[in-house]
Amino acid sequence: MYIDKYWGNFIGGSDDSLNLVAFLADRKKEEIPLSEIFAEIGLDRQNWDFRRTVEYLEFTHSNGVEMDFHFAIDVVTDLAAILLECCVSGSVDLRDLDEYDTPSRRIRVTATAEERDAMDKALADFVQDPLSYDLHDLMDDDEIREMAEQVEALRKELNMDLQQCRKWNEKEEGQKILDTPEAISYESFYDPGDNDYAVQMDDAFWHLETIREKSLAVDELCACNHMAIYLRWCMEHDLMGEKFLAQYGEVVRKVKADPASVDLRVFIRDELCGQLHGSLFNQEGWAFACCYYGEPDTPYFPRDIDNYAFDIIGLERNFSDEIQDEAYLFLPFDEETYQAIAGVIEERFENWQGQYFDKDTLEPSETARAIMEYLDCKCTYFPSMADDALIISAYGYARRDSAHEGFIPMLIMADDETLLECLVMNADPENDADCYEFDLKTVEEYRKKMLAAPVKDGKAVLEEVIGRRKEEAEDDGMDWEEDILGEMDGGYDNCRFSSYWTPGSDMTCPVILARIPVKNPWEVFACLPFGNWNECPDTSELMAAAKYWFEQYGAVPAVMSHDELEFDLPRPVSRERAMEAAAEQYGFCPDLDQSGDGSIGSLADVLWQSTVWYFWWD
Repeated sequence: MYIDKYWGNFIGGSDDSLNLVAFLADRKKEEIPLSEIFAEIGLDRQNWDFRRTVEYLEFTHSNGVEMDFHFAIDVVTDLAAILLECCVSGSVDLRDLDEYDTPSRRIRVTATAEERDAMDKALADFVQDPLSYDLHDLMDDDEIREMAEQVEALRKELNMDLQQCRKWNEKEEGQKILDTPEAISYESFYDPGDNDYAVQMDDAFWHLETIREKSLAVDELCACNHMAIYLRWCMEHDLMGEKFLAQYGEVVRKVKADPASVDLRVFIRDELCGQLHGSLFNQEGWAFACCYYGEPDTPYFPRDIDNYAFDIIGLERNFSDEIQDEAYLFLPFDEETYQAIAGVIEERFENWQGQYFDKDTLEPSETARAIMEYLDCKCTYFPSMADDALIISAYGYARRDSAHEGFIPMLIMADDETLLECLVMNADPENDADCYEFDLKTVEEYRKKMLAAPVKDGKAVLEEVIGRRKEEAEDDGMDWEEDILGEMDGGYDNCRFSSYWTPGSDMTCPVILARIPVKNPWEVFACLPFGNWNECPDTSELMAAAKYWFEQYGAVPAVMSHDELEFDLPRPVSRERAMEAAAEQYGFCPDLDQSGDGSIGSLADVLWQSTVWYFWWD
């Protein structure tokens, strides 16, 4: 992202910034005029004077939550940065603005010439006298002056490239600003009719056609280089498909003999666009590509490659006619770069090759099929494997798709018969037959009933269970403060799912990625009512606690077995709230063996460092 040099501190680093991103994400539009943003959050009432913030600068999210903006100038400087990103890149990925809470989706904020001129004057006014702004109440003199320096640099860039930005905005109607390429579609990873169980990938894996388009954004330019690197590596490792070799065998021979003799980017543009797709690689190369490229948060390529590309291309050149047809050739494709990235691919391939699937689990078991039938939603089956990167990748992409497609992804243990028994016991309690013979209609009625019922007060539910734990401690002659709470130390970071690993083995157990057709994360328990036994809360309590934790910390249910539950968080709990959250979790699940010395304090020391919450009802 070009504005990385600004975004994340004084600009883009406030609570107002998070609310602005939430507002933009909630609009569900690809293009949002600046005037619309001003009108919907109340900035238009400022009349371009942002020294003092008007009352009720806010908006109501589609989920019903009212979100306030505290300082108008915060919002304006953030919008100026977003405008610059849209000016430079054509659009901005909301996930780049808030990588923890916001799904990936590109939008474009537009402004008229008059609005840009007014924005320039507003930024200049702040730069000239930052101490007169109400934001100064929150920042000391040095901090707000430092912010003013950044705003001035931002203002100059935005003003300097105004003509190029206007040229960009005035391109002929219908010319699409290209979206960031998505690497993989996992929708048909497992196909029971496909006997070789090859990893199936979307025909648009490489978005090859984008290379033919004009006004390529930098992410497409980088994607072209990425593909060329991977293509060369696969040629050198004999991973090309038979159809590809039949048509382009001579190219492969030239590349293997002298890589410098073939510019694979030109070859991709001129020969591969619209052709071959899934036949590019053999099964092994195709499956590995899915695994290698699929993990969205793993920096196999330099994370700052977008800024690197712009440093080379330059803003003025980026908007010139020169770049239109040969833009991707402006990026270096030297041997040093290739060898560095190829080394990462090599290591990944060695780890992956020969240990991928447990062949005995390639086909779903009777239990796995029954669980998928019970769920009655779109499911993806993953056999047992030694490297969970593909599972994590699939889950990550599902999380990114979930917001606009209306589901919550859950990773579920596929061969867990006890889990199936729990699900049937809660949703179809009158069933006296085998758990494999549940009545799907009754299960659906249970879901509707639980989804229609009002969700309990999650805070009250957690306070109640904490009260129970205090009574139990007193009955056992234990001191709550000394024996149960303890000190906040001895923790560690937990940022990876663990429930799906087979005990005593380096293999995962078979896993189902289920796309639960509910809108809100806490509603997954209406479809997966696994609790209501021993200390494990029942469905209504699970929903209440999950709703509260989502609203407080952004925690989302992610992984489930019959006695384990894991939540995925966008960021760790703050250190200040870690003890509070740990006490809630102790009330919710009193088995704290996963937290160092078993105290609430050691669990708290885990929580402030972790983006995964783990529960186990022993």
